Amino acid sequence: MGIDKEELRKIKDQGARYLKLGKWDKALEKFEELVKYQPKDLRLKMKLGDIQAKMKMNAEAIKTYIEVAEAYTQDKFLIQAVSVYKLVQTIDPKNEKAQAALDELNKARGIPAAGTAPAAAAPPDAEPGLAAAVTPSLEDEKSLVEQIEQVKQKKEEQAKDTSGAWRFPETPLFGQLGEQEFAEVIGKFQVGRIPKGTVVIKQGTKGDSFFIVSQGDIRVYRVNPKNDKKVTLAHLKDGAFFGEMAFFLDSVRTAFCETAEDTVLLRINRKDLEELMGRYPNIRVQMMNFFKRRALDQLFKTMNLFASLEEAEREVLFTKFEMVVAEPGTEIIREGEEGEYLWVIFSGGAEVTTQHEDKGTVKLADLGPGDYCGEISLIQGKLNTADVVTSQKSVLFRLSRAVFMELLAIHSPMLEELTSVIEARLRNTVTALLKA
Repeated sequence: MGIDKEELRKIKDQGARYLKLGKWDKALEKFEELVKYQPKDLRLKMKLGDIQAKMKMNAEAIKTYIEVAEAYTQDKFLIQAVSVYKLVQTIDPKNEKAQAALDELNKARGIPAAGTAPAAAAPPDAEPGLAAAVTPSLEDEKSLVEQIEQVKQKKEEQAKDTSGAWRFPETPLFGQLGEQEFAEVIGKFQVGRIPKGTVVIKQGTKGDSFFIVSQGDIRVYRVNPKNDKKVTLAHLKDGAFFGEMAFFLDSVRTAFCETAEDTVLLRINRKDLEELMGRYPNIRVQMMNFFKRRALDQLFKTMNLFASLEEAEREVLFTKFEMVVAEPGTEIIREGEEGEYLWVIFSGGAEVTTQHEDKGTVKLADLGPGDYCGEISLIQGKLNTADVVTSQKSVLFRLSRAVFMELLAIHSPMLEELTSVIEARLRNTVTALLKA
């Protein structure tokens, strides 16, 4: 049965108005009508299930939710299917159909029954105060150029692929877990239908959980302290993760996250995840890889040094950078020694000093998130010109000399950016020494 767009819009407006007024029976009628006219609109059907659940029509709500979950399953949307089945379990924790479907989704991913990857650990010769949280992949025999071309070809093949592979969020978190690990992680995630206008994360609060948007829209914003105005930073849609940085760094939230529409969220807390990581080494490995990728992605998008990189180049560099956690007072660069790495600070900070023959220790600079060091020695082929010591607990990334120099050889914009920065730093060094 057909219906014109104007009439359909009127029904939607009426349904929304009844919802706002709390007239659930009237809203139910309108959304049943909408679903009849648009049976493939899963958001409308989800809303119908929500209304049925609100009215304690549990059998009807479960039936509606399962229809939505089955549609997501057919379309290979893993996270969305999982979250809707978990909504069913909030109504009926022992629902056999939902549990059987979750088990089948797990097996259908095609991942071995148990993960076998070893836990990440610091290399035997790690410097005091440093812990290599995630090491880079083993050096590939292929050149950087060949690896970049390989990534481009792979992405082109994936774009043409119509085999119906499972759609994972852009993270290794779920795609690399074994069946038992996946089941345990999904079991720890809580699911909820959050109304529009709900603040899920408050800026300045401690981060003890992170979230996945199953369906909906999350507005990320900060409040300008001068005029109390909200400044929107981003909108996060289906499949997006958020809250993970404060979660992994055990720090405070740096922004507000609010539902811009009714949103289905998956949430896991620190206690549950740490318990799982203690029992399953592969979960720890995948979580650290997840954090590494998210952190590097943030640096690649915000630092001028990496602004000119193409997607395939970034993809290769994800595997080349090593993530390191450094305690306060850790020396990452020693003056007079040969430079081995380009260092990039993700969180924390470091102090740069040099030893002057007459003036002793002279402070040259303080470095913070998004700053880098070690480039002068690598580019000019000289010994390190300063000491760099962490001033607080820091998460850093380091890139080996060999990869760094190969990258510069094929990427002139990066070399131009570095040359400009080096000239400015050398001028600052001269100024600091004159003032000391």
